[in-house]
This record gives sequence, C-alpha cells and structure tokens, in this order.
Amino acid sequence: MTPPSTGQRLYSLDALRGFDMFWIMGAEAVVHSLATATGSPIWEAAAHQLSHPDWNGFRLYDLIFPLFLFLAGVATPYSVGRDLENGKSKQQMLLRVIRRGLVLVLLGIIYNNGLVLKPLAEIRFPSVLGRIGLAYMFANIIYLYTKQLGQIIWFCALLIGYWLLLSFTSAPGFPMGDLTMEGNFASYVDRLIIPGHLHLTIHDPEGLMSTLPPLALLF
Repeated sequence: MTPPSTGQRLYSLDALRGFDMFWIMGAEAVVHSLATATGSPIWEAAAHQLSHPDWNGFRLYDLIFPLFLFLAGVATPYSVGRDLENGKSKQQMLLRVIRRGLVLVLLGIIYNNGLVLKPLAEIRFPSVLGRIGLAYMFANIIYLYTKQLGQIIWFCALLIGYWLLLSFTSAPGFPMGDLTMEGNFASYVDRLIIPGHLHLTIHDPEGLMSTLPPLALLF
C-alpha cells in the first residue's frame, strides 16, 4: 500500500465499490427470481453461481466479500496515507483506526442480535461487519508501522501460516489436516474461545480464526 502522490479521487475505486455494494445489498435475489420465473438454464446457472456452497467448493458469489476487503485496502493510502502526509501523527491515526474497527464490531453484534438483552449463550458475536472491522483495524495498524517490505512479509505470513495451521492441525479426535466443518482446527478454536453461539453451531463463517487470511486482502 503506497500513499498516493496527488489529491485526485480514484473514481475507478468508487465505481468498483458501487458494483460490489450492488451485490452486497441483495441484487442476487433478482437473478434467483428470474431463474425461478423463467426456468431458463442460463438464469439457473447464474443463480447457482450467486449462492454460497454449503462447505466445499467455490462460486462467483464467494468473490463479493473478498472484493470489498480488497477495495478497503486499496482505499487505505487515500485515507490513512493522505492524512499522514498532511501532518497527522501515527498515534492520532492509530486511535481513529481502532475506534472505527471496534465500532464495526459493535454494529455487527447489534445487527445479529438486535438491541434486546440476551443471555451470553444466545448472543452471536461473529459477523460480516465484525470481520470487516477487525481486518480493517489490524491491516491499518500494520500499514502505519511497517514499510512495503514489511507488508509483503505480513501478506505471505498470514496466507502461508494459515495454510500450514490447517494442514498440520485438527480438532481433537480428527486426523491431522482434516478440513471438514467440525474437524478443522479453525472451527475448533472458535468453539473454544468465542462466547455465545456460532452461526452453524459447530462453525461460524465469520469466526475469529478464519479472519486471519482476509487481513492479507487489505495489503
């Protein structure tokens, strides 16, 4: 992430962000409705690609959230980087980054559970907003205190480290490298340390451990 040399707005970033938000806001429902109404193989194929697989597999719909995080990383030099160039201190930016990240985590908890007080065991803490907040916060902290080489090292360490973690560990009672929903190590750690309940009981798609790779998308 290299700071921009001019104050000009990057309109291509805005356009791509708008395209991504179009799908995040639920545009896939239109495609699913067309597939149901027409029975067309073309629309049915498009609808299939605009849904998540239950566990294994990959579809185009799986690119929407990673693209959003990637765009947040592209925007960093135009926000944090520019403010540093304009004289704000790293400490000021650090406090702003932490505040914004924690606000997103809090909003995610509210979105999941509403404003009704619930027993701890019934609260779902992980969320899409929470993952964005944590990834944004830690990636920007790394951006503030490392140079480009350090960011490359972090990028490689996060992706390779997570791959090694899943390849050479597992939940108790499962073979090493087990990648089933219950047997993988990331889901096991989430079950141990996240209070409340997970979205799928034994696994949460926005769990804490699986937030590590998305950090790399912001570099």
